[in-house]
Amino acid sequence: MRLWVEKFLLVAAGVIVALIMCEVGLHLAGIEYPFFYDYDPVIGVRLRPGIRGYYLKEGGGYVSINSDGLRDREHALKKPPKTIRIAVLGDSFVEAMQVNQQEAFWSILAKELQQCEGLRGRRIEVIDFGISGLGTAQELLVLQNHVWKYSPDIVLLAFTTANDVSDNSRALKQVDYNPYYVYRDNKLVLENQQTRATWLAEQNNLIRQAIFHWGIDRLRLLQVLYHAKEVLQEWWAQHDVGRRIGASGPGQEAGLSDMIYKAPTTRIWQDAWRVTEGVLVQMRDEVTRHGARFFMVTLTNGIQVNPNPAVRQAYAQALGVPDLFYPDRRLAGFCQEHHIPVLLLAPSFQEYATRHQVYLHGFGKSLGKGHWNQQGHRLAGETIARWLCPQLSDPGRSGHQGAS
Repeated sequence: MRLWVEKFLLVAAGVIVALIMCEVGLHLAGIEYPFFYDYDPVIGVRLRPGIRGYYLKEGGGYVSINSDGLRDREHALKKPPKTIRIAVLGDSFVEAMQVNQQEAFWSILAKELQQCEGLRGRRIEVIDFGISGLGTAQELLVLQNHVWKYSPDIVLLAFTTANDVSDNSRALKQVDYNPYYVYRDNKLVLENQQTRATWLAEQNNLIRQAIFHWGIDRLRLLQVLYHAKEVLQEWWAQHDVGRRIGASGPGQEAGLSDMIYKAPTTRIWQDAWRVTEGVLVQMRDEVTRHGARFFMVTLTNGIQVNPNPAVRQAYAQALGVPDLFYPDRRLAGFCQEHHIPVLLLAPSFQEYATRHQVYLHGFGKSLGKGHWNQQGHRLAGETIARWLCPQLSDPGRSGHQGAS
């Protein structure tokens, strides 16, 4: 019996020493996967205040979440005198964890607008409200519940055509704990019962609270193990989503849908577009009621701005469409009809990428896919600033624009 106990203790000691060595090795190698997200009773997901570290899943930007749960520096609630404050709403493209904060397009936007001749004497302050995975419906909830305490003058919605429409549909997104808008009797109604129920269940899960609020925040080994689990789950989810919503083209990315590039032919996609457009009108009206100005910019997808025209053309031909700008044109027409100033980035980004033969999406071996890289963010910040400058200088000016 004593010999068995000694062997057990020896093995246990060896395992502990190995785990400690792994933990030290991960620290020395700079490998970390901080857990940036948690459930939220209103939005469905939120950024965890105070979490910081390198985002190694893509790009490798250094990320710091401020005390209010924003991927940004600290901002005073009270707007400083002679300041134009811009709130930017969006998903992971706005959150921009793939690059450092000063490289994100909203940081560049602030610097560029500060040079705008018509805004001399005014300080430009841009606040990032982006959270990965949000659809337009959730971004409306962010606006209603988190933005107004900062008293912005401008609300800028960054619309990701790749998945914002499908993210507004429970049938397409298939994430039960997210809140969704649906039409009932021709009125938009918010369905959010499961959102709060999921959050309450997680709050009462003491084991999970202990693991996530102590273990994963402190132990790199747990971060790596959880990251490996996430990678496997994401791989399966993306392929399942791609199969369900129609991602099959040669240039498409896993988890994104080909259906966004053509007029909707199924009831599910028709409803997703209808809800999306209804939410945009609600967002416009919400901003107007608070005395602010609403602007919208449509972002780009990797295949839309691939620098090789032959790759773009082959993908469009495989889909049976003339080009890859259907969502951009549809949104431009809708916004013009409903008096929402809108800037389409895809046409000008495509021209820039082709002329300079550069990839504006992706990093390393994944060039052309995923999120904007540093060059994409720089171009976005500069382009949006050139578009906004005359409109902020002259409040009566209309702002519908496609390719520059």
